[in-house]
Amino acid sequence: MRISTTEDLFELLDRQVAATSRGDRTSAASAGFWETLLQREDHPLSTGLPDEPLVDWAERGLLGELAGARVLDVGCGNGRNGRWLAERGAEVVGVDLAAAVLDAARPGLPPTMTVTVLDVLRDPLPAGPFDLVHDSGCFHHIAPHRRITYLDRVLPLLAPGGRYGIVAFAQEQQPAPSDAEILASGDTAGGMSFLREDLVRVFGALDPVEVRGVRPGVEGTFGLDVLNAGLFRR
Repeated sequence: MRISTTEDLFELLDRQVAATSRGDRTSAASAGFWETLLQREDHPLSTGLPDEPLVDWAERGLLGELAGARVLDVGCGNGRNGRWLAERGAEVVGVDLAAAVLDAARPGLPPTMTVTVLDVLRDPLPAGPFDLVHDSGCFHHIAPHRRITYLDRVLPLLAPGGRYGIVAFAQEQQPAPSDAEILASGDTAGGMSFLREDLVRVFGALDPVEVRGVRPGVEGTFGLDVLNAGLFRR
């Protein structure tokens, strides 16, 4: 096949990523990997605590009114962030590849939170608009070329004035290969990391509200110093 469209190019690069030993960790074929990882008791993400920046932004009023807000929790895992938001009155839709993790979490979720097995790059997404989209740890596993797909699919779901929050690996603390190296090898290196200025540029269609490092050790929250966080507004 000769490439004639952007999607032809993306599908070719998808096959290159899928052919590596890690595979494409954003596709349904990797659901088992995430189910095993997220159900390990010794894994940091087995916590039930919400992200430190999410709590901080809410307490400072940067997320707007949570009561009645519609929220999309991308890569929700065990639902820890969505649960925290739902407990404060938000109506939350969580999406993730790991069906077994969602099945285990579902009985303990507030009635205003639902979770769905979904590939955010390829499956139909929940209908917007959303007042808040939060992505904790999904975006940094998306291969460089598919960031474009993600941005084209996810950002239009934001309501006017809606917020987008992200927590991702920090290049300042946890260097990762360049996008050129990743595209050449197909190996997504277990998750890509981003400088804070990278996040501002990648989400340039939105207005930055705050971009900073995640603070570890804040009581009642989950935070690691190898993470950056960004809050943006449409």
